[in-house]
Amino acid sequence: MADTVAQPATILVVDDVPTNRLVLERQLVRLGHRVVLAEDGREAIELLRAQPVDLIMLDIMMPVMNGFEALAVMKADPALRHLPVVVVSALDDIASIARCVTLGAEDFLFKPVERVLLEARVESCLERKRLHDSEQAAYAAAEAANRAKGAFVSMVSHELKNPLTGIAGYTDMLLLETVGPLNELQGECMRAVRNLAGLMKTLLADLTDISQIESGHLHLAPAPTSLGVAVEAACDSVRKLIADKQHRLSVDLPANLPHIVADEVRLVQILTNLLSNAIKYTSAPGTITLSARRADANLIQVAVRDSGIGIPAAEQGRIFEPFFRSSEARIGAEPGTGLGLNITRHLVKLQGGQIWFESASGEGTTFFFTLPAAGAALPPAEPATSLGTTFLW
Repeated sequence: MADTVAQPATILVVDDVPTNRLVLERQLVRLGHRVVLAEDGREAIELLRAQPVDLIMLDIMMPVMNGFEALAVMKADPALRHLPVVVVSALDDIASIARCVTLGAEDFLFKPVERVLLEARVESCLERKRLHDSEQAAYAAAEAANRAKGAFVSMVSHELKNPLTGIAGYTDMLLLETVGPLNELQGECMRAVRNLAGLMKTLLADLTDISQIESGHLHLAPAPTSLGVAVEAACDSVRKLIADKQHRLSVDLPANLPHIVADEVRLVQILTNLLSNAIKYTSAPGTITLSARRADANLIQVAVRDSGIGIPAAEQGRIFEPFFRSSEARIGAEPGTGLGLNITRHLVKLQGGQIWFESASGEGTTFFFTLPAAGAALPPAEPATSLGTTFLW
């Protein structure tokens, strides 16, 4: 009775001798596999490009195109290089075997082929091929899921931005009492609605960013950028938060600091995220300090220090994880998406920098990040020189 295998495969046998082809074909069919035949390397390449196979049994000494040449062509072709090749040859010198392995052969069998050894080598190669195919299928499925998720997030963000803008606009109109006066309770309710709309807008922006980062579709435009300009924009964006918390913000930028190579919009986002974090987790009234210095000839180091509650030691290893929120009540009670630091870390790394922090519970936190310097030949732009050491608000 013929032997059978659980997962039959299609195997290409390449040999210029009809008897050799017939012997291998019979043995492989007996093992339960389907066999296709080729007389030389050229015919084998043409056949491989016309139909899928799972394994190639390849002779070396053939006319037209020998096994060495065929191996080189297969492994240079992205569509064929993943196919396992078992060389079946009468050549038994070490140099020939080594050359086959160097060219990409999976295994080597000597003629005449012993049936038990043939079965073992074929099954081993096919198992690796199945594993490769499974991994490729899983990767393709993950890529498709990522694309679907990205498309969904983009669609949701787009569809929700307009109504959120409308909510914020109508709320502002009511708060300005354009359509009539509000009593104290009504004003408080409108301010709560306005704040919630702002939080939702931030969440949508964060979800869009993280989706683009994960899919590799976040486009950056690094260029020589004034750190002072970016710092001023970030400070303006957190001005109300500083005032509400009654904090003091100190900015210390050396007058001779060179430009940073960064995407200006994303640099402002990095600074704003770190300042917002420092403001939220510092009890009022506190002090936030933003400073910068040359780390070396090629890097600028920026630090955002606060006098806040610090990060618990048990949670410091998770601080950059997406959606991470502290289990401590006083920290978790602060509004946020849990994405800000994760996005910030990606934005810094994507621009050639590093980010880290130092913190002790109850003693405040300092976030540091580096970005490439544009070079001392480029003079700093205003308002870097005008900021100097300044206390704001």
